[in-house]
Amino acid sequence: MKTAKLFLAGMYVHLVLSVIAPIGVLYLGWGGAGWNRSNGLLLLFYLCAIGLVQLLGWVSAGAAVSAYRRNDMARLLSAWRTLKLGAIPFHILNFFWSVLAWGAIVAASRGVFLLLVPIPVCLTWLMVVQSGVTGWLYIRCLRESGEDAAVLHSVCQFLPVLDVLSTLLLLRRRRTP
Repeated sequence: MKTAKLFLAGMYVHLVLSVIAPIGVLYLGWGGAGWNRSNGLLLLFYLCAIGLVQLLGWVSAGAAVSAYRRNDMARLLSAWRTLKLGAIPFHILNFFWSVLAWGAIVAASRGVFLLLVPIPVCLTWLMVVQSGVTGWLYIRCLRESGEDAAVLHSVCQFLPVLDVLSTLLLLRRRRTP
């Protein structure tokens, strides 16, 4: 599905912008310039990009629901593979960047910004949930067609790391008769 590919691309754009935005804000405020219009515009652009990626995620989930209603398992499988397997590098890089950036921000603020750490964690988890809708619906199609797919796999589609492990397990099992 094109929406799944757009959402996956949006996830990577989000990752790039999450690196560029903090560095850009620091660079633009360097040398005593402080907070100015450029910093604000860069931050606003970043927040709008986050909103767009979240919107793409929900549109992708809606497209998966539409494919499920049409019983289009081929499209669901394609979107599921794209979202779960294509996002593996995103989640690894996002984790390391988040630990580095948020660790520095929290350390520099002497712990004050620790209260803000759940924001990026929740945004990333929402991306897992949005892609998990596609996996959940595909697993539901498998179960309706009589194939053996445990309910646990459906739950795992919404949990980070377990979603990829469940996906790999199901895809491997489907390949071997």
